[in-house]
Amino acid sequence: MSETGTDLSKWSTPERFVSWLNLCPNSKISGGKLLSSKLQKKKPNAAAKAFRMAAQGVQNSQNWMGHFFRRMKAKGGHKYAVVATARKIAIIYYKMVSERRSFDPLVYEDHLNRNQQAKIASLQKALDRLKQQVA
Repeated sequence: MSETGTDLSKWSTPERFVSWLNLCPNSKISGGKLLSSKLQKKKPNAAAKAFRMAAQGVQNSQNWMGHFFRRMKAKGGHKYAVVATARKIAIIYYKMVSERRSFDPLVYEDHLNRNQQAKIASLQKALDRLKQQVA
C-alpha cells in the first residue's frame, strides 16, 4: 500500500497496473508466431517484490490460491508460477483498492468448482469414446 498508494487512477485497468509491476510477459511476436515471452529485464519496483513474496508464501497453502500456484508450477515451472500467482494477487489488490470493497474468495472457489466439473465431464466423454472403440 505504501508503494502504490490508495489512488490507483493512474492505471485505468488492472492489466496496466500489472504491466507497471512488470508481472506480465514481454511477448515478442513476429509473423503471428510467438518467439519469446520472458519477463522484461527492467528492475522491478518494491511493490512487485512484495507481490512476488506473497506469491511465494501461498505455495504450500491449502486453499484455492495454493492450488492455483501448484497448477501453474506443473504447467511452467517455479518462476512461471511465482509470476502468475503474483499477477493474480496484484489484480485482486487493484480491484479491492479501486472498487473499495472486501475480497470474496467464494467467487474464486465457485470458479474452481466449475472448472473441476468441466474437467470431469470432458474426461467422462473421453472414457465413453474409449469404451465405444473397444466394443
